[in-house]
Amino acid sequence: MTDLPTRRGFLALTGTGAAASLAGCSQLESMTQSDDSGGDAVTVTVSPNQEDIASLNDEFQSGNLTRQEAMAKQRKLVEQAGSEFADSASDRDFTIADSEPQFGLFRVTGSDEAIMDALRNGDIDGIYPGDQYEVFVQQQKQRQAMREQQQQQQQQQEQDAGNETNSSDGGNQTAAGNETEN
Repeated sequence: MTDLPTRRGFLALTGTGAAASLAGCSQLESMTQSDDSGGDAVTVTVSPNQEDIASLNDEFQSGNLTRQEAMAKQRKLVEQAGSEFADSASDRDFTIADSEPQFGLFRVTGSDEAIMDALRNGDIDGIYPGDQYEVFVQQQKQRQAMREQQQQQQQQQEQDAGNETNSSDGGNQTAAGNETEN
């Protein structure tokens, strides 16, 4: 029973990139129809290779990794994808104005064609309006804080459950036994 919330949490975490990519695709039409000169910044998202995520998920589900280890590896994969994107940006016709590689978020400026090519090639997962960058960063920071808080609560509950099992089971059985006999 304790594995179920853990798996759900991990799958929710890994699904964030996929959801962002789907949402980004819905923004494509409005971006290509705009009359902007391409000088305005847009927010783009990057995520790790889906094969790497699937492999990590398999390791986690098979019990080879704890939840904390899996999350740490996933963070490293996201940071690696962000670093690779940042390194490759200099070879393209756009520049990175702001970045949060640990979340896979970047605000970029440049030609629409270069940004769209990066999307088509799979280098980025989604394109959003530039003013959404700060909103996405705040959302990711809040999610990270919530995950950390949930981990702390889960650890505390596990510790409390261990203490209750050791100290209160005998007392509860005795009290219940006395009430039944009377």
